[in-house]
Amino acid sequence: MATTEVLFNPLLPEFHANPYPFYHQLREKDPVHETSMGFWVLTRYDDVVMSLRDPRFGREAFEPLLAAMYGQEGEQGRLPRSMLFRDPPDHTRLRTLVSKAFTPRVIEGMRSHIQSIVDRLLDKVQDAHAMDVIADLAYPLPVTVICEMLGVPTGDHHAIRGWSSDIARSLDAIGLLADREIVERGGAARRALGDYFRALVRERRQRPQEDLLSLLIAAEEQGDKLSEGEVLAMCVLLFIAGHETTVNLIGNGLLALLRHPDELEKLKRDPGLVPSAIEELLRYDSPVQRTGRFTTTDVEIQGRKIPSGSL
Repeated sequence: MATTEVLFNPLLPEFHANPYPFYHQLREKDPVHETSMGFWVLTRYDDVVMSLRDPRFGREAFEPLLAAMYGQEGEQGRLPRSMLFRDPPDHTRLRTLVSKAFTPRVIEGMRSHIQSIVDRLLDKVQDAHAMDVIADLAYPLPVTVICEMLGVPTGDHHAIRGWSSDIARSLDAIGLLADREIVERGGAARRALGDYFRALVRERRQRPQEDLLSLLIAAEEQGDKLSEGEVLAMCVLLFIAGHETTVNLIGNGLLALLRHPDELEKLKRDPGLVPSAIEELLRYDSPVQRTGRFTTTDVEIQGRKIPSGSL
């Protein structure tokens, strides 16, 4: 049933501090909720799963929002949309090509190197007997890993870390009446990161190395290859998908374990439980709080009609 009560505003500080009471209220009062900001929110599991699988919901209509934030496709410095904002068959094509670079052998080969990065970060704070988990581990870890995967020189990691953070924050603003400065900083960071990798891609084309960037450039499926713009968009997507999400997983996960010491003790006694614990922590306090789709036709959910073209 429709309601005029403001049940959902993701810009509120109290929502950022703890969104789950807001979700509970929505599920109880208005699980198919039209917000005052002009978009709809689904909060029941079955409805969310349906919207992610049903072809009546898509991502192509994000282009006008992205154009408002970053400029029109084809403009100087504007990267193509990544897989994050594409539907099949474009999404399928890009995923197939990218999977050529992310083979099981390549992924497994990263394991020991990632472990060495974690060890290095922890060694820095070992003698202090105290640490800031976010600043000392969670924040630097994913950017360092992604940079080294792509072959980015160590001296450039700091600049890329800042660009990655600005881009991630700007994505929170998509479809919201958010701070314009956040959007502008995100656009500037996206252009800067694209320009940086444009130069690095040209260097790798001339002198390929044993890194993920060279593998993306070389990836081929039946004569089809990623364009330069698609390679650049994939590099940016790696930071979008891998930076803030990893920071939030480590921070949220450790906080949850500290708040539930019995569960922490179980992991100490049996480290073999860690893989399943990580999956549960991802579910329990997700590092990503929303994902968006546009309706491609009128859709009725639990008696509510969502018009075509709605976010």
